[in-house]
Amino acid sequence: MYLSKMTTTQAKEAFENDPIIVIPVGSTEQHGTQGALGTDYLIPTYLADHIADMENVIVAPAVPYGVCPYHLSFHGSINIGYEGLYMVLHGIMDSLMQHGVKRFVVLNGHGGNTPSIDRAALEVYHKGGICASIDWWSLVAQLDDKFQGGHGDILETSAMMAVDPTAVHLELGQPMNPQNPSEHVKAAYIQAVDYRGGTVHLVRDTKEIAPNGWFGPFDPKESTAELGQEALDVSVDFIRGFLGEMMQFECK
Repeated sequence: MYLSKMTTTQAKEAFENDPIIVIPVGSTEQHGTQGALGTDYLIPTYLADHIADMENVIVAPAVPYGVCPYHLSFHGSINIGYEGLYMVLHGIMDSLMQHGVKRFVVLNGHGGNTPSIDRAALEVYHKGGICASIDWWSLVAQLDDKFQGGHGDILETSAMMAVDPTAVHLELGQPMNPQNPSEHVKAAYIQAVDYRGGTVHLVRDTKEIAPNGWFGPFDPKESTAELGQEALDVSVDFIRGFLGEMMQFECK
């Protein structure tokens, strides 16, 4: 079921059955020269579409904006900040809790959103509800090592090729070309560096460490729709199973 397609009468009736509200959340931000700006919300939207047929599950409209101040050097990236995203999620869940909803699942497509999601989720808990969040890219990597990935590299690019092949342009891809701060300090990720085998969090603009936007273990030029579809299928199967279990959780 989709909340956006219900009438207020239908929503009232559905909420009486203690449903789970699924909220796809992402970001509009650069994903390398080959990847779509909407990658981080289009993938969670796809996942939500493939669980919308479940009984007593209602999919809310996706939140397409998130927290990405470090990507603003790249055209088209939009940052609403931690407070902005928190306020959006708080408003969504607080409104629906006033109508009797107690169960929420956030399908998250962007790691920078986590603090805002956690803050809103804890408020739901203190009001007697429950809110879980799933980071799809971390999930699939935990379930199968072949889905290891980074930002805008082979995993996200492949997934988008499966979601919408017109949104990926491999011909525009550029090398990662990571920038190391010094001879002994090496780029480990967009906001992290490696020194003597240890990881140090080093916050800076993405262009300073990944001038072409993407960063990860595998070149997105090797992306395939087949790999992406497999990762999406694994995600959907897991999420459907978890939602079934979550229906059994007790709320206050």
